[in-house]
Amino acid sequence: MEELDPEEQFLRYARNGDLPGVQRLLMSKIKEETQININCKGKSKSNLGWTPLHLACYFGHKDVVEELLKAGADVNLPNNIGDTPLHKAAFTGRKEVVMLLLHYDACATVINGTAQIPKDVTQNAEIRSMLEAAERTEERKLEEKLLEAAREGDLSTLTQLLSRKKPPDINCTDLLGNTPLHCAAYRGQRQCALKLLKSGANLSVKNKNGMTHQPELAGLARHVKKYEGLLWKSSRFFGWRSYWVVLQDGVISWYSKHISFAQGNVSDVFQIRAKDNCFFTLKCFDDSVHHFKVSPKTEPEAARKVCFIYS
Repeated sequence: MEELDPEEQFLRYARNGDLPGVQRLLMSKIKEETQININCKGKSKSNLGWTPLHLACYFGHKDVVEELLKAGADVNLPNNIGDTPLHKAAFTGRKEVVMLLLHYDACATVINGTAQIPKDVTQNAEIRSMLEAAERTEERKLEEKLLEAAREGDLSTLTQLLSRKKPPDINCTDLLGNTPLHCAAYRGQRQCALKLLKSGANLSVKNKNGMTHQPELAGLARHVKKYEGLLWKSSRFFGWRSYWVVLQDGVISWYSKHISFAQGNVSDVFQIRAKDNCFFTLKCFDDSVHHFKVSPKTEPEAARKVCFIYS
């Protein structure tokens, strides 16, 4: 009989619940006697894309699951169709395995290749309840991270959280009822406050003291205005090209065509003198750099006017 390579043997031990076999191979890995990837994926028809942890979870071998997790197996690694070990344990109704995976920080909100999260694949009411509780715990952790980022002015983390496929509630609250916008405002974190306003934070939410617009918040809200006008923008590949540039809510955008002024807005216009160079550079918080200038001297005088629109 042909001897299996160590990883295929590892997968077989996990599938069959052979704890001594799993422990033996893990020990040989530690001693560097055998080259084994603990997250190796099967290549045969019966285990294609599955890791040892997937197999142990699917077949309900709790002791093997625990041994793999202690050894550092990736609890959230998906197989070839997007299922995590938690999907597999939930699908086959392995309650104790589900509890163990959650204890090791398995994510209850990973979406698989059929757009399902773990609770969607189980028929067990207890497992579904556990997974729903885990979902809420994960959501609250993200909300607390968002609140902390707003307080500390950590714009990078705040932007990352708000850019997730399923971002935390932008109007979540802390124990005092303060939203991330409250937190950013009373700490004077202007960039974070502007980012929150741009992302749709609700200005009317009251905290437990009944406060909505603190003086700092009201001041920030007044600064979230819209400016737009005709400018030339430098491109690495295309040189200087004319765009209609819009600055709104701390975000700059440019368009190839003129954007109509919003109804009810008031426009202020100033004219650039022909002898002025009028180049400027804008550096954004993500370290991107953009170069702009007003229309060149050869353009008609009317085109060298820059409009600022106040919303």
